[in-house]
Amino acid sequence: MPAMLDLRRTLAALVAVAMSAALIVFSFIISDTAATQMTAAARASVGDADVVILPEWGGELSEEAAGTVSAASGVAGVRSYTEGTIWIDRMGSGGGTEFTYVLDVPSPSGGTRLVEGRLPQKEGEIAVSPSVAEQDVAVGSAMALKEDPVAAPTTAAVVGVIAPGPEITRWSTAEQYIFATADERAALGLSTAPAALYASATSGTSTQDLMDSVSQALDAVGLDASVYSASDIVMMRASNMGDMNSTTQMLLQLLGPVCAVVAGIVIATTFSTLVARQARQTGLLRCIGAGRAQVFGSVLRSALATGLAGSVVGTILGVELAALLTRSGLVDGLEARYLTVNRQTIVLAVVLSTAVTLVAVVRPARQATRVSPLVALTGQVADERSLSRRRMRTAAAGVVVALIGLGITWLSMWAQVVVYTAVGAVLLVLGVLAGLPLLVVGGARLVEWLGGGARRPVLQLAARNLARNPGRAAATTASLLVTVTVGATLLSGIASVNASMSALLGASAPVDIRVDGIVAADEAAALAARAKSADGVEQAAVVPLLDVGITPSAYEADEITVSAVDPAAAAPVVRSDKGLEGLDDHTLVLANDYGLAEGTAVTLTGSHGSAELTVHVAEAGLGPVVTPAVAEELAGQEPTALSLWVRTTGDGTDTSVVDSVRDVLQRPDLVVSTSATERVSFNNEVNRIVTIIVAVLAFTLLITLSGLANTTDVSVLERFREIGVLRATGVQRGQVRRLFITEAVLTSLLGGLLGAAVGTVCGMAAVVAVFGLDAVDSLVLQVPWAGLVGILLAAAAIGVLAALRPAGRAAAVAPVSALAQE
Repeated sequence: MPAMLDLRRTLAALVAVAMSAALIVFSFIISDTAATQMTAAARASVGDADVVILPEWGGELSEEAAGTVSAASGVAGVRSYTEGTIWIDRMGSGGGTEFTYVLDVPSPSGGTRLVEGRLPQKEGEIAVSPSVAEQDVAVGSAMALKEDPVAAPTTAAVVGVIAPGPEITRWSTAEQYIFATADERAALGLSTAPAALYASATSGTSTQDLMDSVSQALDAVGLDASVYSASDIVMMRASNMGDMNSTTQMLLQLLGPVCAVVAGIVIATTFSTLVARQARQTGLLRCIGAGRAQVFGSVLRSALATGLAGSVVGTILGVELAALLTRSGLVDGLEARYLTVNRQTIVLAVVLSTAVTLVAVVRPARQATRVSPLVALTGQVADERSLSRRRMRTAAAGVVVALIGLGITWLSMWAQVVVYTAVGAVLLVLGVLAGLPLLVVGGARLVEWLGGGARRPVLQLAARNLARNPGRAAATTASLLVTVTVGATLLSGIASVNASMSALLGASAPVDIRVDGIVAADEAAALAARAKSADGVEQAAVVPLLDVGITPSAYEADEITVSAVDPAAAAPVVRSDKGLEGLDDHTLVLANDYGLAEGTAVTLTGSHGSAELTVHVAEAGLGPVVTPAVAEELAGQEPTALSLWVRTTGDGTDTSVVDSVRDVLQRPDLVVSTSATERVSFNNEVNRIVTIIVAVLAFTLLITLSGLANTTDVSVLERFREIGVLRATGVQRGQVRRLFITEAVLTSLLGGLLGAAVGTVCGMAAVVAVFGLDAVDSLVLQVPWAGLVGILLAAAAIGVLAALRPAGRAAAVAPVSALAQE
């Protein structure tokens, strides 16, 4: 028996399969390319070594280890890798420290190159990696460095920017690095012991023999170390570098299945519509002896042809998109030379996309087998009333499922389990999908009432047509609803996380720009006046700093640097007063980093006297803070140093202001740091995520567009006589065109509104579950109104675009030919 549906009639399903396959292939290729690049970088870090020697966990290799390994049997050569760790103090003694690796000054060769300035040559000079330079560091500026987060900083001059290649580090090249000479490393108090040793084997020595020889040599002199093969280290390092594109890959892995689900809905809807359209032909086949299995197989053969054709087209499209992305440089660290297209990826994508098509067509195929031979003779279909009753029962069950899902979603916020949120969201969406026919009828009645009834005949008739055919409208709306729900969930979740993190960043880094290293009050006043004149500066204030002793010690440090802050004077400068809450003349405010519990009694000792204070722990970036009265008691009228706090205009994310402040100060010896870079970095990550979401949702909307256009086209054919009656009673072509376009827009907006509502609820619930109700004070739930409006406008545009061609065909129907049709 031949296939019942030709490829031309299943064009919408074919487009859906192609888009789904393209996203699956694209996701796999990007993931494989990232893995290939990380493996290549890990291999470069090992070089030509056969064996790698690492210290035991928590320990370090001795300086004699390299000589011991060199003397072992079978060792041709040993390369020593030295690495230290230090903290960058971006906001002076107020906090804002960042963990950073310190490496020897490399030779610009291989993948390592000098981007700007020169190489460090002596003590007091350092070079930085681009990831450090893009924060708030410029060649010629000073940088404050600490051995630990609460230690007193030392200053070094930045003389160059070096882009590290994978051959000089065992970590990702995107990490933050400082490059220093041996003298500067010693001045910073860093160990000279190697962090790793790379040994190569002599000719004829196997890797296992070399590992045994090195292990025996180290054991013989009592040196504790772990010996690994180079291949094992490559695997471990490639795994550790796996966060390079983890966010991108995670989103693609999440949105890929969403795209497949939407494609499945469109495919099922398309085949259901086409099978229903060919009910009379199916009945005729049954009359001449075709069995149920033959009808079922005929529909499946059409689906198989559609799935294979769409999968091949989509696979080619996915490969081209992946190649285009790697060449564009839009994803940091993803290079075109590592583009990886595996045969397994291609085969898997084709198989998965074809499988989605076949699964989606099972139900329409079963519907075709239920067509009675009497349909060919009488033209009658099943009793609509029985269908309505079944639809009502399904819708009622859907409402119950949706309420259960909503309850689970609500409980997940209290249980703080994101998995429960996901389960609740799935049940909520399934319930809404099952109840769509009821929602379509209710929405249509509401539109008819709000539209003024007979005063807007086109809108009234469009609403009545939706209410009269809720099953078809619901099937058309389903794919758009799923797409918008996922998009609204991600956008509302990201908007709430972004708002919450912005509030947290404002509290943890309340000072936009900080200038440290000022030693005289007159000098500080002059610098403050200069800073206020810089472009983008709103306010500036001078804050005294004191080096004082503390008992008991904080983080094993007997001395700390405290800021003397008057909350009223600081209010115009700081973005959050959380770091000053509870500050009075009997309180020392500091962060958790100092290891002192809330309410601990401490004694601060200065050059002029001492003070008994109580610790208040604040999650903020102002560092240890006392009142001016306590500062005077400790140091009299002579603070040990001063800091200049600067507030910028706007939301504090303009990183160019720090350069303006440096320019007007004209003091390269001062440490000028900003908190804007952290905010900008987070905003850039959010924007990148939103871009990925929008791009993938565009794919799914295209899939939805094809399905909606096909359904609208079939609707025109089914209502041929109805269109003829309208035209015969005086309805103009333009009114017929507007009728079908209005129906499509109403259907799209219904799916968009439902999806936006469900998605917003699920997204916010997920954020609450992640942060926890304990963090409700810092939690900011935000509805992304602009994004949701954009989604609704896109849904309406999809409706218009999908209906243009079918509406034109409907408007072209001649009344005589339509009325003459049997």
